[in-house]
Amino acid sequence: MSKHFSSGRRKLLIAGGASALALGVFGAASWSTIKNYRASWIERVVREHLPGIDLDAASLQTFINDMLVSERMQKKEVKATVFADRFIPWLPAHIAKARHGLEGLERHVLTEYLIGSNFFRVPDPKSETIVYGGRVVACSNPFTYTV
Repeated sequence: MSKHFSSGRRKLLIAGGASALALGVFGAASWSTIKNYRASWIERVVREHLPGIDLDAASLQTFINDMLVSERMQKKEVKATVFADRFIPWLPAHIAKARHGLEGLERHVLTEYLIGSNFFRVPDPKSETIVYGGRVVACSNPFTYTV
């Protein structure tokens, strides 16, 4: 057995070490983003679909918290879809099932925000601050309402 590594093996070890170091730096730098990926995704969806609209920051955070505890956002497939959109954006763009799931989830998030806010109750949403007031229960039947 030789005491020296071959140059090919040395290069492989150096490349592996550099990759591990880069992955560690990326992981440390993005930990807070990963930790809060669903919250940042919800905010991005609302802001992206309502350009030029002044959104009340405090009530938007309330909305985000309401969405995070909702039954739909707790499902594993929803978490995976949001994670994929946030960190592997090419996946929903190239896989139809993921794209359809993502589009439906975006529509759900935006609809919940619009219905729970004053968006439809102000004459011109672009001239007033939009404030989220809370979830709207469309039906008082307790068997149809889910959190």
